[in-house]
Amino acid sequence: MNSLLNSEDKETINVSIPYCYIWITEGYYDRPTLFREYVEGYVQAIGYKLIEIKGMNAICHK
Repeated sequence: MNSLLNSEDKETINVSIPYCYIWITEGYYDRPTLFREYVEGYVQAIGYKLIEIKGMNAICHK
């Protein structure tokens, strides 16, 4: 996990998204929404807030 500072001086962290979220959401009619919900829940469970998803990484604020 890499920590960086953004222009708002909030700690930004890059969290790897578990690969299993790809196959868990496979075939779902609104896959992007379900994938994002899984990722949001994952990062909230470890104490972060999701900012955006880039590839298989979640960009988060503490």
